[in-house]
Amino acid sequence: MRRRRAVVLLPAVLLLATACTEAVPGVASPGGPASSTSAPPPSDGPAPPPEPAPAPAPAPTDEQLPQDGSFPADTADDSGAAQPGAADDPPGSMRIDGLRLSTRDGYTRLVVDLSGSGVPEWSVGYSEPSGPGGGPVDIAGDAFLRVQVRTQAAPGGQSTSRVRTSPGPVVEARTTGFFEGYEEVLIGIDGGEQPFRAFALTDPGRIVVDVRYG
Repeated sequence: MRRRRAVVLLPAVLLLATACTEAVPGVASPGGPASSTSAPPPSDGPAPPPEPAPAPAPAPTDEQLPQDGSFPADTADDSGAAQPGAADDPPGSMRIDGLRLSTRDGYTRLVVDLSGSGVPEWSVGYSEPSGPGGGPVDIAGDAFLRVQVRTQAAPGGQSTSRVRTSPGPVVEARTTGFFEGYEEVLIGIDGGEQPFRAFALTDPGRIVVDVRYG
């Protein structure tokens, strides 16, 4: 009788051992490493910041001429807000006083002299060769830069200036009149639109336009 009981218990022990070695997903089995089907957790860290844009080149603070035409320039419109000078300019007293052209290696400079110590609002950009009221203007060149100066002076008393130079990217510049608070200057450019830069200076008030060959 004892031998018969031992034979009956042996299969039960084998079945119990087999059940204990079955692999269960996500749980380590005695015969090998644990298996896992879960994805790695997402990163909670912030995204890296974008690269900062390069700072624009500072505007010159005097009329010192560049050695050559390697200064930053493009054909996009440029403009500036009004800047006070050391002395107060009475309202309505600002006017364009004259034009000065000078040609250097690879570029031409136009200086628009103003009658006050400050500088009013201004803009420079390529346009058709027309006056402030839209009429045609007789001026040499293949492309034309328009300088607008918001002098807000009363009509009358504006100066008339016309200057030419050669060689260089600028062939002519002239005042074209006054309309609705703005005095204008046209600059005739040789060879089509060329890169330029523009900036204002105070004491005395001036607007400087440097045009270089592209």
